[in-house]
Amino acid sequence: MLLLLQAGDAYAAGPYDGEWVGTATPNRGRCKAAAVTVNITGKAVSGELRLEGGTSEIRGTVWDDGSFGATIGFHHLTGQFSRNAFEGTFDTPDCKWKMQLRRKPGTG
Repeated sequence: MLLLLQAGDAYAAGPYDGEWVGTATPNRGRCKAAAVTVNITGKAVSGELRLEGGTSEIRGTVWDDGSFGATIGFHHLTGQFSRNAFEGTFDTPDCKWKMQLRRKPGTG
């Protein structure tokens, strides 16, 4: 019985759980907009940024207040989640990027 109770408590849904989709838009340079998808389970965030030249992995953590820190390859991404929206920024040698995401309906 104790094992069943522990297994039931192993996962508690977080306020930002679900699939989030959107874009990363550069402010200058030769960079082109990228499609972004992330999945959140509890505090863990994983996903990908898809550019013309390939895909970069996103790994990070979202805190209870919605603040967010992650890496996209070797680049640092920071931002803020709200109920159903995310806005963040990251820099590459060529561009500064603004990322905007929305929670996909029915996934959170």
